[in-house]
Amino acid sequence: MLLSASLVAYAEDGFDDDGFDTDIVTIAMDHAPEARGSLYGSIDLEAHYNLNNDKDLSLFKTWVDVIGEYKLDNGNKIKGNLKAAHDFIYDLDGSNYIETPSGYENEINLNELTLEGSLSPKLDFKVGRQIVVWGKSDSIRITDVLNPLDNRIPGLVDIKNLRLGRAMSKLDYYMDEYNFSMIALHENRFTENPAQYSDFKLTVDKPTNTPDDQLDNAGVALSLTGAFEGYDIGLYFADTYVDKAYLKGDTLYYDNKSKMVGVAYNKVIDSFLLKAEAAHFDQIKYNTDANNTVESARTDVLLGIEYNGIADGSIGYEVALRKIHDYVATMNSALNGYKHEKEYQQVVRFNQAYFNQTLDLSVALSAMGDSAQDGGSARITLDYAIDDQISVSGGVIDYIGGDNPMIDSYKENDRIFTKLSYA
Repeated sequence: MLLSASLVAYAEDGFDDDGFDTDIVTIAMDHAPEARGSLYGSIDLEAHYNLNNDKDLSLFKTWVDVIGEYKLDNGNKIKGNLKAAHDFIYDLDGSNYIETPSGYENEINLNELTLEGSLSPKLDFKVGRQIVVWGKSDSIRITDVLNPLDNRIPGLVDIKNLRLGRAMSKLDYYMDEYNFSMIALHENRFTENPAQYSDFKLTVDKPTNTPDDQLDNAGVALSLTGAFEGYDIGLYFADTYVDKAYLKGDTLYYDNKSKMVGVAYNKVIDSFLLKAEAAHFDQIKYNTDANNTVESARTDVLLGIEYNGIADGSIGYEVALRKIHDYVATMNSALNGYKHEKEYQQVVRFNQAYFNQTLDLSVALSAMGDSAQDGGSARITLDYAIDDQISVSGGVIDYIGGDNPMIDSYKENDRIFTKLSYA
C-alpha cells in the first residue's frame, strides 16, 4: 500500500534523466509493516444420506475450522488449530435417532496449539499439542503411531484429515540431509471410535480407563530421517501406549504399553514411487476371554507402488501384513476385533484432476484379507472449486461385508455425502 501511494504521489517528479527514482521504492519498502500474525480457516456444511437402512438423513453438520499464527518479538511462533461443530440432525423432529451418541451433537477440539522456534541454526523446538507424521504410506498406518485418529465414520476421508493432536515436546536437529528428532509424549490420547446409538455401533459403550497425563505415564519417541537424491529413509523408535484397548471385567483399559522400532523407505524410479515400511512391537495385550489377557509381539510390514505418469493424476496400490507372534486361537474373538494370526490390508487409490485442476476425482478401495474376503469399503469423491473461496464436494461410500463380523456389521451404512466449504 505504501509503495502504491508513493508511485501516485511522485507521479510527476518521481523520474529523473536516468529513469525511475529507486530511492522512493527503497524508502517505501523499509517502512512497510511486517505482518505479525494471521488468522484463516473455513466454514463447512456437510450432509450424509444413508441408502440401505432407516437412518435416511444421518448427518447434517456445520464445521468451523480456524487456524492462527502469531510471531513473537524473539522470532518464535505460536500456532493453533481450533475445530468446532454442531450436528443439526439431532435437533430435527423427523430424525430417526432415538438417542444422541456421546460427543456427536456438539464438538470443540483444540487440535493443535504450539510454541515453536529455533535454539540455534541447526536446532529447532516445538512444544504443545501437535501432529507428527511418521512413515511414507498415505492410506495404511504402520510406523505412523504417535497421533490417534477420529475414526467415528470409517473410510470416509483420508488419514491426513483424521489425525488428532497430542501434547508433545519436540527437538529437531538438522545436519546436511539428516533430521534427528527427540520427542517427549505428555498426553495420552486415543482414537475416537464409533459410539453407542451411532450408525456403526448398536452395542452398549463400556466404561473406559485411560492412563493419566502424569510424568510416570509419559512416552518417548525418536526418529532419524534422511532426504537424498531420489529416495528418503526414516528410522523410528517409540515407547508409549499403543492405540488398542483390552477388556478386564466390564471395563476397557488403555494402558497397553509397547516399544516399537520401525523403518520407512521410498524411492523414485522414473514415474514410479516405491514405498516400504516395517514396524515391530515388543508386546501388545490381547484378550483370551473377558477377564484374561496375553502379551504377544507383533510385526507389521507394508509394500506400495504409485504411478505418477498420468497427466494431473496418479494411481497407487499398497498392501500390509500384520503378524501376531505366539498366536493363540482365542484371540479371534470380538474382544480383539476378530484378529487372525496374519491380517492383510490392501488399498487401491486413483486421483485425477480436470478443468485446470478445478475438479478433482478421488477413488479409494480398501479391503481386509489376502483376497479381500474380510470386507472393506469403496469410496468415490468429486471436489469442485467454484472460486478461490468456495468449493463443493460429494460422493458415495459403499461398505463391503465379509468374513470379519465387525466389518460385516457396517455393510448397511452405505451413504451419499456432500459438503459445501467457504474458506
